[in-house]
Order: sequence, then structure tokens, then C-alpha cells
Amino acid sequence: MCSNILDPQRHYFIITFVFIVGTLIIHIRGDDQSQEPASELKYAAIGIGVGLFLSICFLAIKICMIKRHILDNGQSEDSARVFTRSIDAESRT
Repeated sequence: MCSNILDPQRHYFIITFVFIVGTLIIHIRGDDQSQEPASELKYAAIGIGVGLFLSICFLAIKICMIKRHILDNGQSEDSARVFTRSIDAESRT
């Protein structure tokens, strides 16, 4: 009895039988969803487009922030140099 349950050929037969019966029932009922993959592709394309748009916006914002940070640091370094030069000039006089 137990050896019959563990027989791999029996499991193969059961899986094949269930798959065939399920496929036949879908075709008989007319539940064939052949139109659905087109709508899934449409939604996937919309999702990809939105994702690309958001990633491009994110990168643009990050680049602007980095550029502004570099410009701010460049100006502050120049003003610090001018400030130290003026202190040096005052100490010499």
C-alpha cells in the first residue's frame, strides 16, 4: 500500500490528468483569457514609463543638488581665502 503512494509514475499521471482536465474545462467554458496578455503588456509598459520618469527626475534633482553644493563650497572657500588675506594684511600693518 505505501509503495503505491510513493510511485513516481502515479504522481506523474495525476499531475498530467489534473492539468488536462483543467485545460479542457477552461476551453469548454470559454474562459480562455487570450486577450489578457495584451492588457498586461500595456500596464507593464505604463509602469516602466512611470518608473523611468521618476528615476530621471530623481537623478536630475540629485545632480542639481550636487552642483549647488559644489558652487556653495567653491564660493565659501574663495571668501575664506579673501578673509584670511585681509587678516594677514591687517596684521602686517
